[in-house]
Amino acid sequence: MAQNRAVAVTDQDAGNFLQGLSKTLETYAVREYNQTSFTKSAMIAIVSNEDLKECLNSVAGKESLTNTLKMAAGTGLSLNPMEMKSAIIPRNKKVGDKWVKVATYQVMKGGMIELALESGKVEFITSETVRSADSFEVSKTMDGDTYSFSPARKQRGEIDGFFAAVKMKTGECHVRYMALEETDAHRQQFSEKTSMPVEGYGEKTVLKRLLKNLHISDDVDRAAGADSFEPEERDITPQPEKGTSSEELTDKLQAKQAEAVETVEVAEVVEEKPTEKKHKNNQPVI
Repeated sequence: MAQNRAVAVTDQDAGNFLQGLSKTLETYAVREYNQTSFTKSAMIAIVSNEDLKECLNSVAGKESLTNTLKMAAGTGLSLNPMEMKSAIIPRNKKVGDKWVKVATYQVMKGGMIELALESGKVEFITSETVRSADSFEVSKTMDGDTYSFSPARKQRGEIDGFFAAVKMKTGECHVRYMALEETDAHRQQFSEKTSMPVEGYGEKTVLKRLLKNLHISDDVDRAAGADSFEPEERDITPQPEKGTSSEELTDKLQAKQAEAVETVEVAEVVEEKPTEKKHKNNQPVI
């Protein structure tokens, strides 16, 4: 199922695409929205991922990227991969007899926590991984939930599951636990074939499950239900180059970020040349 990458998409192409959407995205924003900051974070996300850049090579890819950015603007969360608040995920989709790249949107754990605390109703919120050697107990009562969690100091063992807890400023506490098998089933159901580690995915999933059952704010509700899922036929997650350290990968991404910011700033000042007016006989107007 190899895909042809006949047309190389440049960073400038991505910048022009985002600038063309800027006014549209602003109409979808419901939180305090900084258009320049959001556009730059979207630019960084796209140019740092070759599969996302390839979305600009097809109509279906552009449409999916447009819809994804509308959803992202609605949450107002940064798309910068370094901040881990929300993300654009590339997937494969078959259109006719061709395979194309399309984009979907996901809100990350950090983004959910930011929105919950921003509501002013939450005193404490967390999402953690529970391992076999840890001590974890949760009690559910009519007056609210309570839990105790003591991670083992050494050799915590294999992952058992994940929990999320929210304490409201009213004193009420809510806790949700999901076993590893539950999060694995969720991942398979939605073809969640990303490079996100098991811990990161589980902590994000259980937090969203908890927040979907609470009404903290409209912003939190929108973010908890904002994920868009597209079925795919195979894993297209890009793999790190052999021999490349995490520090080198971070350096490469930061370099891409600097290039992306420069590209967006250049695109912002580009003005369209005035069109020469002509008579019906195709002669210039004097």
